[in-house]
Amino acid sequence: MKQKTYWFLFFVLFLLSPLVVKADYQARFVATGTCSLSSSSTGNCVYKDTKFKSVVTGVYWLDTGDEVTVIESVKPVAAPTSGTGSECKSTYSYISTVYKNVTYKGYVCTDNLKTVNLTDEVKKELSDAGFPESYWESLALLKEMHPTWHFVAIPTNLRFSTVVDNEDSGNKSLIQSTSSSTQGYLSTATGNYNWNSDTFTVYDGSSWYAANDETIAYYLDPRNFLADAYIFQFESLSYTEGVQTEGAVKALLGSAYISKFADLFMKAAIETGVNPIYLASLSRQEMGSSKEAGMAVSGEQFTYDGKKYKGLYNFYNIGATSGVGGSTARGLVYANGGADGKDTSYDRPWTTEEKAIIGGAKFINNGYIRYGQNTSYFQKWNTVYNYASKNGIKDAKKNYTHQYMQNIQAPSTEARTTYRSYQNLDALDAPFVFYIPVYEDMPEKTSLPPTGNPNNRLKNIQIDGKNIEGFSSSTWNYKIYVDYPTESIKLTAKTINSGATVTGTGTISLQVGDNVLTLKVKAQNGDVQNYQVTVVRSEDDGSIVYPTVDEVLDEAKVSRHEGYIVGLTQTSKVTDFKTSIQNASHTAKVVITSNGKEKTTGELRTGDIVSITSGEETKQYEIVLYGDPSGDGSITILDLLMVQKNILKTSTLTGAYKAAADVNKDGNVTVLDLLMVQRHILGTTIISQK
Repeated sequence: MKQKTYWFLFFVLFLLSPLVVKADYQARFVATGTCSLSSSSTGNCVYKDTKFKSVVTGVYWLDTGDEVTVIESVKPVAAPTSGTGSECKSTYSYISTVYKNVTYKGYVCTDNLKTVNLTDEVKKELSDAGFPESYWESLALLKEMHPTWHFVAIPTNLRFSTVVDNEDSGNKSLIQSTSSSTQGYLSTATGNYNWNSDTFTVYDGSSWYAANDETIAYYLDPRNFLADAYIFQFESLSYTEGVQTEGAVKALLGSAYISKFADLFMKAAIETGVNPIYLASLSRQEMGSSKEAGMAVSGEQFTYDGKKYKGLYNFYNIGATSGVGGSTARGLVYANGGADGKDTSYDRPWTTEEKAIIGGAKFINNGYIRYGQNTSYFQKWNTVYNYASKNGIKDAKKNYTHQYMQNIQAPSTEARTTYRSYQNLDALDAPFVFYIPVYEDMPEKTSLPPTGNPNNRLKNIQIDGKNIEGFSSSTWNYKIYVDYPTESIKLTAKTINSGATVTGTGTISLQVGDNVLTLKVKAQNGDVQNYQVTVVRSEDDGSIVYPTVDEVLDEAKVSRHEGYIVGLTQTSKVTDFKTSIQNASHTAKVVITSNGKEKTTGELRTGDIVSITSGEETKQYEIVLYGDPSGDGSITILDLLMVQKNILKTSTLTGAYKAAADVNKDGNVTVLDLLMVQRHILGTTIISQK
């Protein structure tokens, strides 16, 4: 954190005047109040002027933990004694803050600004606690604001990048996106996105998609959430003796009806190991702050599905799902052990307040807390296995498994709700314990990627209105030949996503020889992809010089042996082979036939005929897969039999099929070749195709 510093005028000016100019300084915004001008906002007031009639709204509002610059050249103004702006009891300071590279200015309550002095003592305390330096500033600020809070470093013994890789799998880490403005957060990995159709794979509902690595890393990184509004995703849901006391529970419950059961919340904590403050907070959220007993805790008679019940209690509204008959009644039926009362798990039926409070705590503990996943963060990101196992939790769940939610934003969203709940209860000074994970080899920082659609691909490239042959949205380089009289071309291109832009098109003059043209495609999120088109204009002899077929094959890195194309695998596809040839020369033409019929899909096999034309030259080659004289694309017992028959001269192999049987490439089919095929089938030695 930058401290107040002093800047001096240039030396010459200093000689003329001894004026000292005080510089601006950095501070953190730590307000927890809400703005009266917009009750629906989740931020805090930033007033545009000193009359307090104008407020910056929406995303420009400040949240707890945001960094601002205090502009000291503008004097603070007194807060109004009533009305708008009177939520501040001191003065308002003029500040600036940056959001998405734009600077905004306004007035905020001076009491809500804090700087942190990281003394050697503070550094040592945090370092000894196990927190890396990148955690210190935020934790020091939180500790200054909340001296009763306790932070525990959880060494995961996991590399940060390894965790990101493991959490980036299928539908394990999802994020909701309802417009192109947030598509920059989505994964474009194979299976998650189709570049050509510009569509993302929906994994849940109609708007939940796989998040990309950058987004996962941001929400996984604890340092991004070390602020009042988000810290509660690390709140310990486990009981810590001497830290969470009955007095703290009573303070949280205040005058609510359930405050009389503070001792039972403590008893539940001792018996189940669940944080009593968490239990009391959860109960108060469910039961409200009324001084009167509500239906869920009154034991009064009620009717559900035609049946009458009485003397039941449910302090956490467990099982109170919405539906016919009312959620509270459904929760009480759960407390009964079901309509027939036969389910006795968690000490049901809950016929007393004590059974309901303690039995409900057992229910809460059983799902995740007992496995060491005792924070909402660890319930989403299970990276606590190593720590939990080391600390005696024998049935801890393996890392990256047993994760309660897929939504990567859930811990921070729930934390904000919990924070607001504690704030409304005036309970932020309770002795909370926060278990904060620490990873190995953490990056200096993580941040969300740019928003907007990521597609920076082209749908086509045209020269003088005609599509380039062999065009593919994922092929970046093309070579085109034109004759000498062609002095210019009109180059056009169309993007797959309408929000992307392309530059480099237009009417372009050509010199003799190579003309390297670059099309720059910029996606909505700012990602850029370049396509290069080399237009070769021939010399002034009226002819175009095309590469030879051998030159094309060499450029495509296609191996040949004694007139056959070799070096392929049993899974080499027709389409991939054609693409490699056309990438080498986009004027080359490739035709593949099998048994006299053109072959456009499937795998290449022994005996397939490849015809390649470049300019006036055409050459034909047969495909050879060593060990596959049967020509079915696989090396099996059938191939072994054919090699044997050829050796015994009961059947004769010719052409490509004989070459395929000559596995050791010595020009003859012998017992040695037979043995190599046999070993390949047994898996002891794999036949080389090179």
